[in-house]
Amino acid sequence: MQLRENREVVTIAIVENWEQATTWLVLLIVLYSVVSGKIRYELTAFGGLLLLGILEIRMPEQLFAGFASPALFTIAAVLVMSSGIVESGLLSGFGKGIATRMKKYPNQVFALFITTALISAFMNNVGAIGIVLPTAKRMAQRAKVHQSSFGIPIAYASILGGSLTLIGTASNLIVSTYRMNAFNQPFTMFDFSFHGLALILSGVFVLFICRICGLRPLKKTEENTKIISVEADQVIEAATPRNRTKSLIVIFTLVPIVVLTSIRLIHPAIAFGLVTLIWIFLGVLPYQKAVDHINIPIILFLGSMFGISASLEETGALAAAVNMVIPLFSRLPPFWMILLFVFVTAMFANILDNSVAALLLAPVAVMLWRTGAITFNPDALLMAVAAGASLGVVLPSHQATMVVMDSMNFPRKSFIALGAVIALCACFFATVVIYIRWC
Repeated sequence: MQLRENREVVTIAIVENWEQATTWLVLLIVLYSVVSGKIRYELTAFGGLLLLGILEIRMPEQLFAGFASPALFTIAAVLVMSSGIVESGLLSGFGKGIATRMKKYPNQVFALFITTALISAFMNNVGAIGIVLPTAKRMAQRAKVHQSSFGIPIAYASILGGSLTLIGTASNLIVSTYRMNAFNQPFTMFDFSFHGLALILSGVFVLFICRICGLRPLKKTEENTKIISVEADQVIEAATPRNRTKSLIVIFTLVPIVVLTSIRLIHPAIAFGLVTLIWIFLGVLPYQKAVDHINIPIILFLGSMFGISASLEETGALAAAVNMVIPLFSRLPPFWMILLFVFVTAMFANILDNSVAALLLAPVAVMLWRTGAITFNPDALLMAVAAGASLGVVLPSHQATMVVMDSMNFPRKSFIALGAVIALCACFFATVVIYIRWC
């Protein structure tokens, strides 16, 4: 009897029909486009989605359901909100205040790291970089250190800081959406803050505490000035002066909305959509600028990937893959299973993209729970996916990293070496926190 059951599992693990094979092929082609950069990934994903519709693997009324996802709308709203915060000049002059109070450059770097992480928790990380980058460049020049001494830490901070809140990064919103679909309730605004703090503290440990202990990842060197292109300089240095009226509107609308979403009185998609509407009507953000900051390629890609992911579930392709690894997962204690999910998701986040990593691993976490392969709280695995997706700090492929790297000329090898240490520390510390909090 046992042998027969084992044979059935093996049979399930193999692709059973052409629908499953086609869906996996579409996903692999999309992943290839993301990795290679030879084909525009959003067009590949949308084309793959249309192919599934042409072959009637999904019906039209279901095919485009991913574009109706609240997570997708929230991501668009957060992108607009980020530009609104920049437009108000709310944080203008903040970096100058840091430099005035802290004379030693390592302390300035630490303060800027924490500041960037906190800003990134409530806005798009590229927007956060846009706010702190001009200040970081001036601070490096005044301290007579290479720009990389400030550039590398703020690049890490912008990525790690997004892990603190629901709206800090698209991957958190994606994970929350899968929880909503599976258990009819999303994560709240600050549910991610437990492991988010562990990720940020891992960066602090590697970049700053190790330096105090004699290991110096941030070495003081004479400034080797880089000539920045005029085009890049215009993009980065166009700092908006603070507008008192706009800043007050931002504060008095954003803070209450964050509180209301954190206690589940209003859905984030509705809340942040309302905020963007208020800002446009009150003149905080011009309508055209709001439209320009909606990243259409990202929206097209994520909406298509939601549809492809749903096809994997509906055709049984995902269940077949999960059944293949159930024997391995069923033998792992909860702590090691969480660690494995964090590590694998982090690997995908670096090789592919944080959103892609969340889209691939979140449904696997849900499916493992549904099949009974795990007996502990499935939220632990979903949080492991969220944590891993926020660890794209090893390869300099993240948008925020590329902006800083192009402007501040930091070496890729240094970024990769430090990022690998941060990621390893963060994987362990995040696993400990998730295990204690969610298991």
